[in-house]
Amino acid sequence: MKYETLRQAVKNYPKYNGCVKVERSPLIHRGFPGTFNLSFNEKHWLDEFGRYTEFSHDYIFSTVQSCIRPDDILKLDTPDAWKYLGVFELADLTGMMAFTDRPDHNKLQRWQVRNLIDFLENLGISPDRVHASYCSGGKVADLTKGKYSFDFDVPEDEISRNAFIENGVPESNLIPDNSRDTFLSLHLHRPTPWGYRNEISVNIGTEEESKLVDIATIEYSQWAPLYKNSETTSKNIVDLRGCNNGFSIVATGLERLCMVANGLPRIQDVDYIIPFYEALGEERVLGGESLRALHRIYSDITHYGCRTSRHHKKKMRYMLQKVDLILTGEQVRELLKIHSETQPWHPELQEGIEPTIERIKLYNTSKKK
Repeated sequence: MKYETLRQAVKNYPKYNGCVKVERSPLIHRGFPGTFNLSFNEKHWLDEFGRYTEFSHDYIFSTVQSCIRPDDILKLDTPDAWKYLGVFELADLTGMMAFTDRPDHNKLQRWQVRNLIDFLENLGISPDRVHASYCSGGKVADLTKGKYSFDFDVPEDEISRNAFIENGVPESNLIPDNSRDTFLSLHLHRPTPWGYRNEISVNIGTEEESKLVDIATIEYSQWAPLYKNSETTSKNIVDLRGCNNGFSIVATGLERLCMVANGLPRIQDVDYIIPFYEALGEERVLGGESLRALHRIYSDITHYGCRTSRHHKKKMRYMLQKVDLILTGEQVRELLKIHSETQPWHPELQEGIEPTIERIKLYNTSKKK
C-alpha cells in the first residue's frame, strides 16, 4: 500500500459522531514553547478552550499532524535509526474526542480498540502480531519514579486490558507496565488531564525472536490534578480528583504503520521518502533526516509566520550541524525539490525550499570563519 493511500484511508476512516476535520498545527506553536510539535491535540485544544481541562463544550476533531521529536533525531546515529524519522505524521483513527460530560470509558475504549484492531486486520496485520502495554497500577510516586510524590493509588487499567483480549490479542502479548509510558501524568505549562495510555506495537520478527515496532497509541483521561498555590508548575500538583469531563484518542504514526503494512526493513524505505535517499545516499540517514526536518520547519516558519525561540534555534542548530557540508546549494535544492514533489499533501514545502537553502548557507559560512 502506498503511503498516500494509507494516509487517505486513515483520514477517511469513520469518525465519532460530530467530528470535524481541521488543518494541522504548525510545528511551532504556543502548546510547545520550547520545542516543536510533539503530539496531536495541544494547539487545537488551546485555540478552542484556552486550556486542557474542564471543557466548556464537546469538541471532536480529526487531522494529520506533523511532528518533530528532537529525541528521535538523536537516535538517527544509532543501530535503531531504521525506525526513526526527523519529521513524521501522526493521525487520529476515530477523532480526538473531548467531552464536557465524563463518558462511559468502558464502552468507549472497547469501541476504540475494536476499531484499531479492525483497521490493522484490513492492512493484513493480524491480532496475534499485536502487542499492547497497559498500566498495571500502583502509587503515583512509584509510577512516576518520584516525579510526583503524593500517595494516590492508581488502579490497573482493566478496561484496556480486557478490550485487547476481547478483540483477539493474545493475553501473552499484553505487557503490564508501571511507568509513565502507560500512566498519563503530564503538566503542559497548565493543568492537563491524567489517565491511561496504551502503546501498540506490531511484531515484525518471528514468534521465536520478536521484533516490536510501536505504531499507535491509545489514551483516555480519568483524573484532573489538584494544586497547592499556582497551577503553572508541576511541582505544585499534590493530588488527583476524578474528571468531570473526559477525552479519548487513538493515534497512529503513519510512516511506521506504512513500513509495517508493507514489510519494509526500515522506515526510510517508505515510498514517499525513499526517492530522497536515492538522491542523497541511503546510508546518510542522520544528515538526511536533519535536512528533511529543517525543510519542514522553515516551510512552516514561512507559511504560518511562526516565531522561533532560543530553544527552537538551539535544536535547529543541532540539525544544521548534521547536514553535510559537502553538499552544494544546487544539490540541496534538488533534494528539497524531491522532498516537496513526493508530498503533494504539503504544498507549503515549495515555499520552504529557498529559506532552507539560505539558512544552511548562512550556517556553513559562519562555520568557515
